Amino acid sequence: PPATLREVASLATKAAVATRLNSSRLLFGAARFRSGALLFGACRFRSGASGRRVAGTASVSQAEVEVWAARIAALPPELIEQETLEDIGRLRLGRQKGVYNPKSSSLRRAYDCSASLVGGVLSHRDPLPDLDHHVDPRGDPVPEVALAGRSNAGKSSLLNAMTGLKPGPGSASVSARPGWTRSVQLFEMAEADSGEAVLLLADLPGYGPLPNTPPKERTAWARLTRHYLKRARRLRSVFVLIESSLGVTADDHAFMDALDELQRPFHVIMTKADLLPPAELAASNVLVRADASRHESYAGGDVPMCSSRSGAGVQELWGRLKLGVELTAAGVDLAALEAGGGRRGRGGGEVE
Repeated sequence: PPATLREVASLATKAAVATRLNSSRLLFGAARFRSGALLFGACRFRSGASGRRVAGTASVSQAEVEVWAARIAALPPELIEQETLEDIGRLRLGRQKGVYNPKSSSLRRAYDCSASLVGGVLSHRDPLPDLDHHVDPRGDPVPEVALAGRSNAGKSSLLNAMTGLKPGPGSASVSARPGWTRSVQLFEMAEADSGEAVLLLADLPGYGPLPNTPPKERTAWARLTRHYLKRARRLRSVFVLIESSLGVTADDHAFMDALDELQRPFHVIMTKADLLPPAELAASNVLVRADASRHESYAGGDVPMCSSRSGAGVQELWGRLKLGVELTAAGVDLAALEAGGGRRGRGGGEVE
């Protein structure tokens, strides 16, 4: 009957439409999957969370990551200080469920300070800028410190995070590409509420292997860094940034050897503290401190940890920087304070 024919034709049409729709869904679903994999893969590369122990640096070999992971696994638990574990729990450091999400991370970002670019050095042939007009409320020149570390260790991201911003947008230019910072950039760090200058912070070019970068350029950046470290007369200390999941590498030891030669005291800060579980992060902290203490210029003390990505530990780090500046201005010998039983010693026992 005609009604039956019409029904059959209608069903056939619906079936054809459904077939085309399903094939389209499969096609565009696959396309979305491929583009999503590329997109989220890029995000993981930028954030440094592409794997369980991936350091987030394009210049890092898997062998280096595995060597550090083996050292963490071999560390006797009794060498891990309880206070370090308490700090990790209090600051929500380490890779934990629910630690990183847009809401909680934004709540951790406090606008305690501001950063203004006030100078820079492009070449080892250039003179260092005269910044004596940057003074504190007492009229004294503000102290100068420097951030150093391997390429993509998180120097510029940390500077931006201290001003309450996400790692990407901020005063310091940030990129996942190793070797993005190619000059010495000097920032005035000031109190966010009063605008009073606290310190000058130098963001140094990264060192270490740089893929697709000519050796001539790497040599130029190394000479620029040494030029600054030798001639910065107001430089009080260098803060060497170490990735928590990578530890102190041969490149870091070479840079610390240069600081020993130049007699520049340095401290160590562990970055990307969201990559390791809390227990492994605590073990990594012990090993980093032990490795750094082999160098004569290491200023001692504990090793602060932070994550620019989640904001954990960044506000506390800024508070410690301010406290160090205030104690130095008051004439307190920080090295003697640490040696005399400051906040925490280096711990006992031999660490391999």
